[in-house]
Amino acid sequence: MRRALCHLAQQRAQSAPTRAVTAPTRRLCTAPPRAVEHDGTLAQRTLVLLKPDAVERRLVGRLLQRFEDRGLALVGLRQRVAPRSLAEAHYDEHRAKPFFERACVFLASGPVVACALEGRGAIGAARALVGPTDPVGAPPGTIRGDFGSHWRRNLVHASDSEASAARELALWFPDGGLVPAAAALEPWVYETPGAAITFD
Repeated sequence: MRRALCHLAQQRAQSAPTRAVTAPTRRLCTAPPRAVEHDGTLAQRTLVLLKPDAVERRLVGRLLQRFEDRGLALVGLRQRVAPRSLAEAHYDEHRAKPFFERACVFLASGPVVACALEGRGAIGAARALVGPTDPVGAPPGTIRGDFGSHWRRNLVHASDSEASAARELALWFPDGGLVPAAAALEPWVYETPGAAITFD
C-alpha cells in the first residue's frame, strides 16, 4: 500500500506543470545619480578598487563597511582577476612613470574587487576614507592608516577626480550594470528635494 501511494505521488509530481521562479530585478542605471541636496545637486559616482592584497588578507567586508558607514551607496560590485590590458588601461596616465610596470604587475597578480560608489561628494569622501598613498603617514581611522604597512601594498585605489572616476568606471564596468541605490534611506542621509526646511 505504501509503495503504491509513493508511486502515485511520483506520477502526480511528474505530471504537474512546473512554474519558473524568477527573482525581481532592479532597474539598471541609465539615468544620472539621484539628487542629494535640497537645490537638486546630484550625487557623484566614483570607483574604488580593493587590490589583491586586500582580497588575499580577507579584508573585503571590513573595508566595504567603512564606505557604507560613511553613507556611500554601493551601486556596482565585481570581483575579477584583471588582465594585463586592463591594468595598463587603468594606470595609463602613469605610463611614463617608473612605477608603472610594478603597479600593473601587482594589480593583475590576483583577485580585485571593483566597487562603484554613489553619494554626496563621493569622490572626496572615498579618498578621505582611504588616506594618503604611503600607510606610514596615513592617519589612524583611514583604511591605509589602520590596515596598511607599505606603499606598494596599500590595499585600495580610489578615483581622484570626476574625469578619472568616469574613465575608470567605464573600464571596470564597461556594460554598465549599476543598480540604483535604495531610495528609502535617502531622506535620512541627505537633505533631498522636497525636504522641509522651514517651520512655515
